[in-house]
Amino acid sequence: MLNEKIKVTENEGKTVTVLTLEDCEKYHGLKRCGGLALCFRVMKFALDRLVPEGETARRKLITFKTAFDGPGITDSAELVGRCVTRRRFMALPTDGLEAPECIWGKLYFEVGYGRRLMKISVRDGIISPEFLAAGRKFYSGTATPQETETWIGFKGKPYDAVVNSKLEDILKTEIVG
Repeated sequence: MLNEKIKVTENEGKTVTVLTLEDCEKYHGLKRCGGLALCFRVMKFALDRLVPEGETARRKLITFKTAFDGPGITDSAELVGRCVTRRRFMALPTDGLEAPECIWGKLYFEVGYGRRLMKISVRDGIISPEFLAAGRKFYSGTATPQETETWIGFKGKPYDAVVNSKLEDILKTEIVG
């Protein structure tokens, strides 16, 4: 899975960039970040189905919406699609969304390409209740040193699940338009 690549173009095709999960990790500054890997793979999965066959994805046509705007998610969406700086990234409210909870928000995404859109949610079971509790404690600033170590130990588990799975097995998807 780590050898997956996303090819994007800018400047009316004059600039072509090939991105990997490793590129996202360098940009983000951390390795084995579950949200970073999830967003990278979700974007690859969606763009492979939304971009017309034989074409390279044009960054200016990529949009990204999510009900979980954690730093790994945000950084992958930015590196792949320049969605944050070009104002094509949106944090969605969680009300009424059918998707598993994460540390804050829910694991729900919408990847757009031009007039087409893929709605994506992660299937239950990828994020454990223990992961949620440890992450919420850490991000609230109330974690003890022991709880912080527990959180750091948990962070690799979602990464492993995302990287080592067939996305069809862990995602629910719907294409609109």
